[in-house]
Amino acid sequence: MRKSLFLICALCALILNTTVYNVHALAASDITPSTAATDESPDNNSENSTNDDKSASNKKTTENEALNVGDMPNVASEAAIVMEASTGTILYAKNIHEKHYPASITKVLTTLVALENSTPGEIVTFSKNAIYDVDLDSSRIGIDVGEKLTMEQSLYAVMLESANEVSYAVAEHVAGSVSAFSEMMNKKAASLGCVDSNFINPHGLPDENHYTSAYDMALISRAAINNEAFRKITGTKTYTIPPTNIQKESRYLANHHGMIKGTYSFEGTLGGKTGYTSKAKYTLVTFAERDGMTLISVIMYCDTIPNEYGDTEALLNYGFENYTKHNVVNEVSPDKTGNTELFTQYAPLFSRTTSPLKLSSTGSVILPKGVKFDEAESTISYSPLDKLREGDNNIGTMRFTYDNTYVGSADIVYSTTSTNYVLNNNFIPETPKTIVTKGVSMPQETQDDNGRLRIIIIAIIIIVILVSITLYLFFVELPYRKRKNAYNAKRKKSKRYYSKNDYLDL
Repeated sequence: MRKSLFLICALCALILNTTVYNVHALAASDITPSTAATDESPDNNSENSTNDDKSASNKKTTENEALNVGDMPNVASEAAIVMEASTGTILYAKNIHEKHYPASITKVLTTLVALENSTPGEIVTFSKNAIYDVDLDSSRIGIDVGEKLTMEQSLYAVMLESANEVSYAVAEHVAGSVSAFSEMMNKKAASLGCVDSNFINPHGLPDENHYTSAYDMALISRAAINNEAFRKITGTKTYTIPPTNIQKESRYLANHHGMIKGTYSFEGTLGGKTGYTSKAKYTLVTFAERDGMTLISVIMYCDTIPNEYGDTEALLNYGFENYTKHNVVNEVSPDKTGNTELFTQYAPLFSRTTSPLKLSSTGSVILPKGVKFDEAESTISYSPLDKLREGDNNIGTMRFTYDNTYVGSADIVYSTTSTNYVLNNNFIPETPKTIVTKGVSMPQETQDDNGRLRIIIIAIIIIVILVSITLYLFFVELPYRKRKNAYNAKRKKSKRYYSKNDYLDL
């Protein structure tokens, strides 16, 4: 009987231990889905680093491949690419990593760096070097030494009229010298993922050490078109610079891009940048938008103007006719079935109404027309944060591939202004306290709820154990004791009628 009691206690203890473990696991699942990658202990850092390097290598490979479908356009240019602006998905690629002289499409990067490191109202004063260190026969707007323009006026001159002396002056104003500005250009290019470029001037005039690739120019152009100020400048057909401290007449600027000024017609053109030198041949960057999808076309080393625009039109039409843009938030939600990576019956991490976790509304995927969103494969990775800032914090990425090719992604966002509690379908306006666990912060209220749940479960198990012991004592142990006592009493009574000599063999 005692053995039975011992087994019951051992079994209850095992259940208690398992239940407590499961509670901890459930609490952890409120933050990290079982399918997601998480931080490991410091002892595993070297292994994780190796895995991250492999992942980065695979990502680079798939993101440099084109998602080719249908009949490919016939392109005369030596190198060409079509990239979707919101995702970076490559839709067409031809010699995209061959190095070429960029000529004046260099000014896309010049303008982007200047916009990020100055304000429109800053005054740019033109030095003697800006006027005379640039080929006098190259593209210019006739600025004099000591003349002053605002940064805004200067950048319109750079992008619309491809003014080389203005590019030089902008570089001097922003960085102090052309060489220092070139370092800023290369640093910016590297931060965007460029791998084939070296820039040593802001205008693109010929130099054997000044080169890039169609792929790198697409990355630079993608960053540029996603800058609102750049988008406005590149799409402007004409611009007027009023009289300055030296020039008494207004200067009238006109966009050189044929699809902007109307020489070549293409529906949805947003802007672009032209380029030409005898060594670079014709180069052209073009931005166009249809049905909410923005495409970037880059062509390099083209022999004629008709071919560069013909190639551009064919490339953009190919992209618009064969691909569709999908918004991730509209496709991945608690209302959709089969989204096991983000939603489980125990931890609906991305509930629209109750969770501080959400997917970025700008996340997109580009797929061939006729391909359903569910056919794309997704993976989730988390990025550790040492500290949360007020508002939205990017803590990871949901990345998509189709046919082993990168097609888009969406940021996983943790909002410190959200709450886990809903009262009458309205959010309680409070900022939850946070605890950082493995690089991901969890509201203090969630921790408290899990603690209370654990205590309740432990209490229930203890009660079950006590009830089991009571029932055992009442129905097993006590009847056994009564039977044993009765037997012993009967045995003592029977001994009174016999002496020990009654059983002797005489």
